[in-house]
Amino acid sequence: MSMSDTENPQSIDKRFFLNPQKPMQKRYEALRASFVDQLPDPEAAEKFSYTYFSFKSMKRDCKSWTSDQFFRELQKGAKGEKKKTTAAKDKIIELRKKNYSVIEIKEKLAKEGIELSETIIHKILNNEGFAKLFRRTKREQLEALQNNKNYPDIADQRRFAEHAQFSTSFAGIYLFLPIICQLKLHELFSESNFYGSKMISNINYLMSFLTLKLLGKERLSHVDDFNFDYGLGTFAGLNVLPKNAAITQYSYRHSAQLIRGLLKGFVKRLALEKYLKGQNINLDFHVIPHYGEESELEDSWVATKGKSMKSVLSFFAQDLDTTFLCFSDGEIRREDMNDEILEFVKFYKETVGIKPERLIFDSKLTTYGNLSSLNEEGILFITLKRRGKNFLKEVAGIKEWKKVKIDKMGRKYKNLLVSESKVKIKDYEGLVRKIIVTGNGRELPMCLLSNDMESSARDLLANYAKRWRIENNIQENVDFFNLNALSSPVVVKVNFDIAMTLIGNTLYKILAEKTKWFKNAKPKKIFRNFIEGKATVKITGDTVKIIFAKKSFNPLIMEWVHSLPELIIPWWNNRKLLFEFE
Repeated sequence: MSMSDTENPQSIDKRFFLNPQKPMQKRYEALRASFVDQLPDPEAAEKFSYTYFSFKSMKRDCKSWTSDQFFRELQKGAKGEKKKTTAAKDKIIELRKKNYSVIEIKEKLAKEGIELSETIIHKILNNEGFAKLFRRTKREQLEALQNNKNYPDIADQRRFAEHAQFSTSFAGIYLFLPIICQLKLHELFSESNFYGSKMISNINYLMSFLTLKLLGKERLSHVDDFNFDYGLGTFAGLNVLPKNAAITQYSYRHSAQLIRGLLKGFVKRLALEKYLKGQNINLDFHVIPHYGEESELEDSWVATKGKSMKSVLSFFAQDLDTTFLCFSDGEIRREDMNDEILEFVKFYKETVGIKPERLIFDSKLTTYGNLSSLNEEGILFITLKRRGKNFLKEVAGIKEWKKVKIDKMGRKYKNLLVSESKVKIKDYEGLVRKIIVTGNGRELPMCLLSNDMESSARDLLANYAKRWRIENNIQENVDFFNLNALSSPVVVKVNFDIAMTLIGNTLYKILAEKTKWFKNAKPKKIFRNFIEGKATVKITGDTVKIIFAKKSFNPLIMEWVHSLPELIIPWWNNRKLLFEFE
């Protein structure tokens, strides 16, 4: 303490030391009383007007101080502000007047080399009398950002690392990158003949399209809502995501053959990674209604509407044991729908290299003639038989029933009555096994047909009972991936959208397995708990670091993330991906 701190040097006496008025002297005397005079902490805190816990914190922190820090004067300016904070105050006020939020102000300052926390920015605005912004719509947020004339609004892979640091509202989307690299999806994208340009390569285009799928975006025409999130552009290897026109026009460019090639490559990778077993495959159609007035689409029966209407008929195949989708087709004409099962068998043999062992499907999926073709190829099947007008009389005439118990947790009707026989059906070479089942909680008995003559009735019923898994999977695609949001009557576009939906659904399933406690969670829940959330992204010469903000579910992914090997992202110019958590 210098002599200039008093009015008259001769006036100094013991009161000057016992009742310090200057903040730095007060702090020194309080610490001296504790360390030298051995005054208990509660008494020292009370004597020098500190709270007990602030005094304890001061004692803890002072152990790392140098001697000059005990006598260094406080910086002038607003309370708690440093020199760089004072210098940035005018800029912060100017940006708030343009309706920038605290987070947006922080990003703007970071681009100019001024690193300030959100807390400090909020404190400055509060001291200047600014109230919190009202909750803004997406359009209002975009208008505020558009006031910045330097904001890059054109997607370009050459401007990937244009900004060294920024924040994103979808931190968890980077968790898909290890899975994409594991499946070598980027190699599949680059090997394909999908359209690309100097500014946006085919990988960047497909990754952008996949980004929208992973976010559960309903309409591609709404992509502009995300054009101001640098994090999403970075994920795709761009500065920002492409605009509405680039994305919507892109999906029209590709033939059915090209899309089928993409699916073959993807399913082959699933098989190599053991995500497909091929023992039991669920098959099902799904009708996607079209509500436009003018449409060249065919009419199909839409069960949810209870009527026939213009629609796209799609087809899905699912590995029953792993629940992963392994086939989709969005270009099916009604006249060809019965043969779609044979098309899938051909696809599976060409892709995986083996025939599927057993197919499980509904009664209206194909014809008895095609069942005979499956039998000739040595492929087992389980399907429902259509109930004719004499079916109830046949059931009433059955004298002997066999008791079968399906041991499955949560199943209400476990004790069933079964009657078996071998019968001849139209257009089928040989005999087929027929199983009539009652006691399953349905109003009418169920009748199954199968060419599996060796498995027990119990096993056949247990396998068919799992057919609900594909129905659930299709419903996930409707609920989160907006499968029914048919924005175009152009079938080739719909087919491409369905294929990307299958890929997005698969990535969510794999990520769910990595989160340990959410293994069976639906995409909507995974998105809410892990994908949606804040993160800071820092790009240096050879690394991209994702720093997750605090979130209650972070510990569930930290163990998996920290166990990952070094990740090099090819479409980031071979930069390394790093994860950190606040």
